[in-house]
Amino acid sequence: MAEKLNTNQRRAIAALLTSKSIKAAAELADVGERTLYRWLTLPEFRTELSQHEGATIDQAARRLVELGEKAIDELESILGNTQAAEGLKLRAAQTVLDYLLKLRELRNIEQRLTELEARMK
Repeated sequence: MAEKLNTNQRRAIAALLTSKSIKAAAELADVGERTLYRWLTLPEFRTELSQHEGATIDQAARRLVELGEKAIDELESILGNTQAAEGLKLRAAQTVLDYLLKLRELRNIEQRLTELEARMK
C-alpha cells in the first residue's frame, strides 16, 4: 500500500504518529494543514495510517505486558505493607479489582466472539 503514497504522505503519516495535533503534524511533515486534512479523506492514506497506528499500538502493548509483572508485584507490595497509608492501600486494592473485572469482561467477550465465529463457519 505504501507504494501508492508519495514521500510527503509517508512523512505526514510518521508525523501524525508522533504529533499532538493535525496542525503540529502538518508543520513537522512540512505540508499544509489543509493538504493533510485532504489526505486524511483518501482511503489509501487512511489505510496506511491505520496500519502504522496498529503497529504502534502493538508495540506499546508488548511493552505493557513486560511491565505487568512489576506492576502486579508493586500492587501486592503496597497491599501487604502495614506501614503504607490507608489511602494508598485502598487505591491499590481498587486498581486490582478494577482491572480484574475488566480482564474478566474482555475474556468473556473473546469467548463469545470465538463461539460466534465458530458458528458462522
